[in-house]
Amino acid sequence: MSLLHDNDIKSLLRKYSVKPRKEMGQSFLNSQIIARQIVTSAEISQSDRILEIGGGLGILTNILAGVADSVTVIELEMGLVNALKDIFSESENVKIIHGDALTVDLPKFDKIVANLPYSISSEITFRLLKEAKFELGILMYQKEFSRRLLSSPGSSEYSRLSIDFQYLGKATHLMDVKARNFYPVPSVDSSVLKVIKRDTGPMAKNSEIFFWMVHGLYSYPNKQLRKAMKIWFKNLGRPNLADGLFSRLDDVNKTDRLRTLSLETLVRLSDVIQKLVESGDLPGPRGDSI
Repeated sequence: MSLLHDNDIKSLLRKYSVKPRKEMGQSFLNSQIIARQIVTSAEISQSDRILEIGGGLGILTNILAGVADSVTVIELEMGLVNALKDIFSESENVKIIHGDALTVDLPKFDKIVANLPYSISSEITFRLLKEAKFELGILMYQKEFSRRLLSSPGSSEYSRLSIDFQYLGKATHLMDVKARNFYPVPSVDSSVLKVIKRDTGPMAKNSEIFFWMVHGLYSYPNKQLRKAMKIWFKNLGRPNLADGLFSRLDDVNKTDRLRTLSLETLVRLSDVIQKLVESGDLPGPRGDSI
């Protein structure tokens, strides 16, 4: 199979009655060169089981099937499911699953290689990091989204998304992909990242408390830590607890902006918050002490 030209893509989309939807970020990679670069970066062995989410018209699937033990593709669009089943009807190591990648049972896999549907980039990334066991992912995102995943404390892109992701995973930038390499041409460029689960560095004693705290504080990302903490505690019905919290963290500067806080600092804050919840001084994520 060779999908090098927009006319090839248009023809297949018409054949299977598929109309790309902008609200879902549906665009189809039209470069075999880039597709091969993406697959090569996954360093796939003949024993690897590959998961692909959003198979489209199979430009990645075709290359993956030639180097991996098996490829499982999860595709939501029924027209694309029919196209993939026809294209790979003679490929014994390719399985097509019709379903929503956010809700279907994920198969066992070693690596994931995917041009992710941009409308579910955040949700599917966190599902993979929280629920699946895998060696690595080679994932394509909107360029702006990838910058937020990679951003460091102090940068303008550093946000709740950055912290949530970096608590669970690590990402390396591999390449940028220009919008012209897709049909229809999207309004933004894309980036390909190598993603692995994080297994070193600071970890909170209770991850549920950590995410709860981060989501509470980073509703106010430009505020100083003390001010954001006071607002959050007030919303929890404990307005007077904030100052006492910092007495337990002498080396944490309460006037630092939230966008500058390192993961290590946030983990330490989370562990103190956990003690307040355990003592009953602060209601927990579900409104109760733990």
